[in-house]
Amino acid sequence: MWFWRTYISEIGEANMPWLPEDWIDEVISRNDIIDVVSEYLVLKPRGSGYFGLCPFHNEKTASFHVSPERQTYHCFGCHEGGNVVSFIMSMERMEFIDAMKHLAERVSMPLPEASDQEHYQRERDKKQQIFEINRECARYYHQMLMKPEGKEALSYLHSRGLDMRTIRSFGLGFAPDGWDSARIHLKNMGFTDKQLIDAGIVLENTDKGSIYDRFRNRIMFPIMNTRGMVLGFGGRVMDDSQPKYLNSSDSLVFNKGYNLFGLNLAAKVRPLEFLIIAEGYMDVISLHQYGFPQAVASLGTALTPGQAKLMRRYASEIYIAYDGDEAGQKAAMRSLDILREAGCKVQVMQFPNNLDPDDVLKQYGPEYFKKLMGNSLSRLSYKRSKLMEKYDLDTIDGKAAYLTAAAKMLAKEENSLEVEVHVNELASLLGVRPRAILDQIAREKAAGKLQNKEQRNRTGNYRYTKNMVQPVVLKPGYLRAEACLVNLMVQERTIAERILNGLEGLTLQEPLHQRVVEIVRNLLERNGEINEARVLSYLEDKDDIRKLVDIFYQKIEYDNIDAFLTDCLNQVARGIIEKQRQKIQNEIDTMDREGIPDPDRYKSLLKEIQQLNHRLSTYKSERRELREEWRV
Repeated sequence: MWFWRTYISEIGEANMPWLPEDWIDEVISRNDIIDVVSEYLVLKPRGSGYFGLCPFHNEKTASFHVSPERQTYHCFGCHEGGNVVSFIMSMERMEFIDAMKHLAERVSMPLPEASDQEHYQRERDKKQQIFEINRECARYYHQMLMKPEGKEALSYLHSRGLDMRTIRSFGLGFAPDGWDSARIHLKNMGFTDKQLIDAGIVLENTDKGSIYDRFRNRIMFPIMNTRGMVLGFGGRVMDDSQPKYLNSSDSLVFNKGYNLFGLNLAAKVRPLEFLIIAEGYMDVISLHQYGFPQAVASLGTALTPGQAKLMRRYASEIYIAYDGDEAGQKAAMRSLDILREAGCKVQVMQFPNNLDPDDVLKQYGPEYFKKLMGNSLSRLSYKRSKLMEKYDLDTIDGKAAYLTAAAKMLAKEENSLEVEVHVNELASLLGVRPRAILDQIAREKAAGKLQNKEQRNRTGNYRYTKNMVQPVVLKPGYLRAEACLVNLMVQERTIAERILNGLEGLTLQEPLHQRVVEIVRNLLERNGEINEARVLSYLEDKDDIRKLVDIFYQKIEYDNIDAFLTDCLNQVARGIIEKQRQKIQNEIDTMDREGIPDPDRYKSLLKEIQQLNHRLSTYKSERRELREEWRV
């Protein structure tokens, strides 16, 4: 299904530009909503998101909320809401196509021309083929691990403390010590050398005219996305050979700077309150085995802004669990501001004796690791502790130099309360007046021209006012139930599947709710990612987007998800029957007033309404029984 084709057919303009759905998804995913909205508003972190003054109505207290996890915005005052595309459409007075152009240019993505339709179809097919190759290659590596050729590798994994359940959970494998083992296996399955080169499974030496496996004699770590699709691989040697780790090269489906090892499993944790970022694959696997499924790792590179934003979409609190050696601590320091800029609350763990997380778990156990998490340092506390190591605090000159450096560091911070806490701690530690440190911070700000100049909300072409009174309307039970199902449907794939199965043969009475059902069903059929921002990208009407965001922001409370879904589906079915019953009752009433021209039709209607009344009575009984079970 091509999104823009659907849009064209609805508005009847065949000459509109063609945009492939994959291209739209990529543009949206590259334009983080926090970054985009921050270009128009001053946003400040609060709770699970960011707040600012709403650009769509006049207000003095910030009620405009932007969620990095949902990639949506919602004003609790005027109820405007949507995703990054609808935000640009409203702010810049643009139609959908122009907003997509604007966002594409912002991230330097070329706009596809109508003539590129075949090209994008080929690219999509090529991506699907790479996914298939990666999947079959992962299966091959896993099979080889269990065969005699993989005996040494399996023994190595066992020696590192991994059990078979963990090995299977991560799909670990072994690349044999041959030049073309994987190549031969995959070619026997019908794939060509060109396809294997594009997927990065094999390499080509054009000078020698040879093609050979990229990974040889290595333990293999499949890198998967949150949909379980294999993007690429990491390979680790079992001895002191170099390089110790080798990753797949970037391809049409894999980019090291925008993916994380272990996120496919961490994303399944409910609720996912935090993530633990480690350095190595083995650290992540060990953490999962010891009861910390929130662990992820960057892919052989320093943490990137893309990876930080990806983590922020799943959890706001990040624990840095890098190795305790000097290299690990330097990497932690580099990651601090990257995570802060992505909107993360950062905690840095301190490991004794230069140990890494894997060593700590094996030597001291998971309870000790939890204790280290509890004693972890905040971003500024960690920076202060590392800064302190550079100075001799037993001398006056050392204290003065340290305080000057600390003041320079704090001058860059925007949260005045957080700065004051650290100023008081520094004053108490070194025996100086807090006022003296604050004065030095002010001088550092002036010298570096770091004064915060809050930009005013834009007006004129960038702003419009809506003074709407929102009436309180009590909606029928079936509509509230439909809204709950719509809300839950976009939260998790398995829940969406269960809801769609329960709605089989039923049509929701609210057209917008039914539209969401159709969108989600289409995404499931395509194995596409399901989330709020993705669903919103299928809607063009601003009122529909606003209504849907209101639904997404409603908090739903339940003790038992199965019972709650059953109750909602029950109410939806009852609502449909009641509507049918009312329609028949109206026809009967008309006959009673105006005479009965067709007695057989009249009897048929009476019989039909009796059957519907019986069905309604059954639904009500089932709901009473269900609520009794809840109480028990």
